[in-house]
Amino acid sequence: MPYLSRMDLNPHRRKTAQFLANPRSLHAAVMCCFPPNKEQTDARILWRIDRNQHEVTLWLTSSTVPSFEHLQEQAGWANEVTWETRDYAPLLNRLIKGQQYRFRLAANPVVTARCEDGKKRRLPLVREHEQISWLTNRSEQIGARFLTTDNDGAEIPAITVTEDKTLRFRREKQTVTLARVQLDGVLTVTDPKLLADALVRGVGKGKGYGLGMLTLAAM
Repeated sequence: MPYLSRMDLNPHRRKTAQFLANPRSLHAAVMCCFPPNKEQTDARILWRIDRNQHEVTLWLTSSTVPSFEHLQEQAGWANEVTWETRDYAPLLNRLIKGQQYRFRLAANPVVTARCEDGKKRRLPLVREHEQISWLTNRSEQIGARFLTTDNDGAEIPAITVTEDKTLRFRREKQTVTLARVQLDGVLTVTDPKLLADALVRGVGKGKGYGLGMLTLAAM
């Protein structure tokens, strides 16, 4: 059974700043929300950080109910519970073809290309129109349409790049560099089953570092 959780982190705590600076560290903390067992694996956990000027929110999807007590001790408020977990199934089961939702996706838009040394590497897409096309090109497999109609009747992407930054952090003895692009907009459901799967399994690469989580909100 899938679950959707959110937790508000205290932006003034030192540990919160450490988590924001190192997605690998936050991923380890997220995994500690679950007991080690065969049913709960990395592949079934998605998480994302949403930030504005005064708030830091952790979103999480999982197949079991998480325990956030340790995160409250490290990065929350001592005397206030700031998390909630809901059964995700009712929303997933309500998806109907033709419905429209606002969406948010923190993604790692990359393309695999052959470099001068002959090796294939994943290269980040840096132009805004390329980042948007990266998502619209996945419309069929996601089960959603990301296009709208302008005043002239032409179809244009209903997507805005609201954040574009590079994540750099240490993993063992290496420096990891990941592009994080936040995409917001409006989608139309074309295949409820595929969209429900994308909401649970994620979109694209970098899921272990807070990327790939797609969420919906009512219009």
